[in-house]
Amino acid sequence: MRSILASGIFGLALAFPFFLGCKHAPIVGDRYTPPAAPGDPKVDAASLVKYLNDNARMVQSVRAKVDIDAKQGRQAIGLGGHLACQKPRFFRIKASVVGRPAVDLGSNSEEFWYWIGQEKPPYVYHCSYRDLSTGKVRVPLPFHPDMVIAALGIAEYDPAGKYELKEQSKRLELIQQTATPDGQPARRITVFNRFKVAPGQPQVQAHILTDMKGKLICQAVVERVQEDRTTKAMLPTRVTIQWPAQELSMTLMLTSLETNAVEGTLAGRLFSRTDLAGFDSFDLARGGVDSPGGLRSAGGTALPRR
Repeated sequence: MRSILASGIFGLALAFPFFLGCKHAPIVGDRYTPPAAPGDPKVDAASLVKYLNDNARMVQSVRAKVDIDAKQGRQAIGLGGHLACQKPRFFRIKASVVGRPAVDLGSNSEEFWYWIGQEKPPYVYHCSYRDLSTGKVRVPLPFHPDMVIAALGIAEYDPAGKYELKEQSKRLELIQQTATPDGQPARRITVFNRFKVAPGQPQVQAHILTDMKGKLICQAVVERVQEDRTTKAMLPTRVTIQWPAQELSMTLMLTSLETNAVEGTLAGRLFSRTDLAGFDSFDLARGGVDSPGGLRSAGGTALPRR
C-alpha cells in the first residue's frame, strides 16, 4: 500500500479532528487574551472548553472546495476537489489529479472507506468502527476522522470531561486522555494562542494526538481562519495535517465554505459509499472482497454540486 501512496495519492488519510510533553512542530503567535471563566480573570480548562463549544455549536456541517498539497517523503502532488463534513464523525472528500478522479475517502457513524483510483484493481476498502475498535484490523492509512472534525473547528468537547491545562509564555495546551480509533490509549492536545490574534489568524492553533509516552501520532496545524458570515463561527481556511511515522503531510486550502447546508437526503448520499457500488468492495476486517462491483476502470464520482 505504501507504493500506492508514494505513486501520487498519499492516501488522503485525513485524521480531522481530529490530539503533553510531546515533541511537535513549533507553533507561533503572540496576541490573544484567552477567555476566562465567568467572574474569574484567570483562564482555566473549563473556560477553554466553553470557548471551543460556543464556536462549534453554531456549525453542524461544512461543505467546501478544497485544494490539497500532499507530500510523502520527497514526493509531492497537488489535488483538487470537494469536502463535506457533519458532526459527529460524518466526512467525505473527493479529489482529482489533473482532472482525473484520484481519491474518495469517507466516514459515517458505522464505518469508513477509501478508494484510490491508481490502484489495480481499484477496490473500495472499508471497515466498520466496531471491527476497528478490536485493534486486530490492519489499516494501511492513518485514519482519524475525529481529527478532521476538530481541525475544522466544529468538534464539541465534554464539559464534564477531565482536562489538564499547561500554560506557557505564548500558548496554552488543553490536554485530555482519549483513545485512537483502534482502541489504543492516547492524549489529545488542543493548542491556543495565549494572546489576541489579528484577523485571519487562528485562535486555536493546533490539534495534536500523541501516544501515552508523548510520541506524536498526528497533528493538524491551523494556519488561517475566517469568520463565517452566516453563523459568525470561526472556521479554518488553511490547515496542515502531519503523520510523522508515515512521512506524510497535507495542506488543505478551503474555499467557498458553506455551513449547515448538509441534511436529509443530501446527507444520506454524501456520507455513504453507495455511489461507489460499481467497484469491488474489500472488507479490511475480513481480508477479502465482500461485494463484487460492475466497474473495472478508475472512474469515480463527484460530490453533489451546490
